[in-house]
Amino acid sequence: MNDANSTVAALSGEAARTSHQAEPSHRAEPSSQAAIERFAYMTLARELDSRFASLLLTGRLAKWYSQIGTEATSVAAGLALAPGDVLCSLHRDLGAILAVYLDPARAFPGCGFGAADGLRPEPEKVLYRLACQLLGRGDGFSSGIERSFHYAYLDPNAGIRHIGMISHLGAMIPVAAGCAFALKQQGSDRVALNFIGDGGTSTGDFHEGLNMASVWRLPLVLVVENNRYAFSTPTAEQFAARRLSDRGIGYGMAAETVDGNDPAAVAAAVERGVARARAGEGPTLVEAMLGRMRGHSEGDDSLKVVPPDELQGYLADDPVPAYREHLLSTGVLEADLAGRIDACISELVETSVESALASSQPDPATAHRPVFAAPALVSEARLPEPEVRGEPVTYVEAVHQALTEEMERDPSVLLMGQDIGRFEGAFRVTRGLWAKWPDRVRDTPIAESGTLGIAAGSAMLGYRPVVEMQFADFITCGFNQLVNVIAKLFYRWEIPCPLVVRLPSGGGVGAGPFHSQNPEGWFAHVAGLKVVCPATVVDAKILLKAAIRDPDPVVFCEHKFLYRRIKGPVPGPEAVGRLGEARVVREGTDLTLVAYGASTWTALEAADVLASEGVEAEVVDLRTLVPFDEETVLAAVKKTGRAVVVHEDQLTGGFGGEIAARIADQAFAWLDAPVRRVAYADAPSPFAKKLEQELLPTKDKVLAAARDVLAF
Repeated sequence: MNDANSTVAALSGEAARTSHQAEPSHRAEPSSQAAIERFAYMTLARELDSRFASLLLTGRLAKWYSQIGTEATSVAAGLALAPGDVLCSLHRDLGAILAVYLDPARAFPGCGFGAADGLRPEPEKVLYRLACQLLGRGDGFSSGIERSFHYAYLDPNAGIRHIGMISHLGAMIPVAAGCAFALKQQGSDRVALNFIGDGGTSTGDFHEGLNMASVWRLPLVLVVENNRYAFSTPTAEQFAARRLSDRGIGYGMAAETVDGNDPAAVAAAVERGVARARAGEGPTLVEAMLGRMRGHSEGDDSLKVVPPDELQGYLADDPVPAYREHLLSTGVLEADLAGRIDACISELVETSVESALASSQPDPATAHRPVFAAPALVSEARLPEPEVRGEPVTYVEAVHQALTEEMERDPSVLLMGQDIGRFEGAFRVTRGLWAKWPDRVRDTPIAESGTLGIAAGSAMLGYRPVVEMQFADFITCGFNQLVNVIAKLFYRWEIPCPLVVRLPSGGGVGAGPFHSQNPEGWFAHVAGLKVVCPATVVDAKILLKAAIRDPDPVVFCEHKFLYRRIKGPVPGPEAVGRLGEARVVREGTDLTLVAYGASTWTALEAADVLASEGVEAEVVDLRTLVPFDEETVLAAVKKTGRAVVVHEDQLTGGFGGEIAARIADQAFAWLDAPVRRVAYADAPSPFAKKLEQELLPTKDKVLAAARDVLAF
């Protein structure tokens, strides 16, 4: 049978449930050297795991997720990778991590593993850092910021590309697919390998990530570690499929189910998947059937869900001692060599763990390390107004020009989104771009989370993706990827994640409650995201160019009402804006109106009316919410003594509350009246324009608030 369309060596449903009762299936080893290498790493993983479990019991470790029982699968999968491949692990994949990090010739000297590869770091040093990471010490990979295996370790010179996890299981599958996408875009034959447990296969990201990986034929291998119980829920209550590998077939990818206690079988399956990936044949799903031998975390009592007789069967089939016995009994492994490997492991573990226990706690200053790779301002001097020229263009054309110029300038810029290719986008922002760069302008399925995850993975490997949400409202479907994966990356790992998420947002066009939201307040609250809300055609162009060049993730809010309603000449390709600089767009002495996006125009209209009444209002256009240009706002308020904040987001929780709080905190002594806010009502957006106008922050509402403040 063709294994691209059917399972290979798949266990039947009954066999999957009872395989723990059978004798270990260990296939004939194609290479004794490979078998001994697997044995060494499996034994090392078990020894490290046991040591950290002991540290938990003695109170020197706060939490431990045991990998006992997964070693045959994780080690075999890790050893299938080559330098430059990407490993995306979860919290039970210590074996794969060791296989990727350690050169066997140096980790197990005198054990017949040949010459060192000359790439990977000294085993003692890298295991010391790993032990420090697990203990939360300052010399760990994340300097104490991250727990256990949530870190990343990218060392291109050593051929190591290891990306850790977030706690939302399944979320890293699209990210791994994004790494695979980047590798394919680069024209390399490298692959990405990701792990997931049976429980995580029910998440939306599992389906979105695998579907996109298959549609785009990405070099991804996903290993499902099926322990039959997830945290505590039997598989019969998780899914109705006969095998999880059947899901891979449903997505049109190669898939197979193997005995996860048999390292040779796992190695063969994963190596087939890796070979397919390297040959450009797309992704593979390998389901490894394992026995549940430990709780979700040590001491949580979740192991009680496994019936006692079933648990005893799993314990009897423990893959580490079973594999040792198999290799010794078949003559593949000599007792003397096994003893030498054991001695090397004992010394490695003792040295690394004891050194880590003696190491320092993290420096408290580490807690304050930057959430952004680039500072808010690169210099004290503000950028001068750019020179504009040519015929007036619309706001939407300014966005189009920015995308075109940045794609021409930088081949790492990619565009992703629904219907942005042949159809050229819901608002025709991307017209002509797919025809010019078909490999860099990618139509995506309706999969916001999957698309953002792929963008994150590709950004970590050197690309600058620009993701278009068809409407800003749809970003909610990708919320987790944006706020928990993308936003936190630099603070967690000090790895830049340069991507832009374009959000056609806002109301005023009668689009109803699911096409009119202003979500900027959600993301201004999230540390690690920059938020841009341009009001003019010039800013739509130069700030988008700045956002694309920025090393941090940027949420770029484009107000739909402005798309074709405002026009003006724009600067040439050489002009680039700067994030974090507000602008005074109208000078005044009596009152300050602070606004952004479409509300800037509302504020200007109100200022014109006030001027006819003898009141000169200063209007500040924030342009970017994060970084927030507090200096410009405070200077304007101190100048006038009065402030009204205008925005289209809802009043409660809107960014205007933050602006008002900053003014009250920093400029209270200069205020002659309370700060007022004019915002959208706390309600969804109605469809009928007459109803919508009742809720929008209109010119008349701004005027009423301004007059109240002036009369105070």
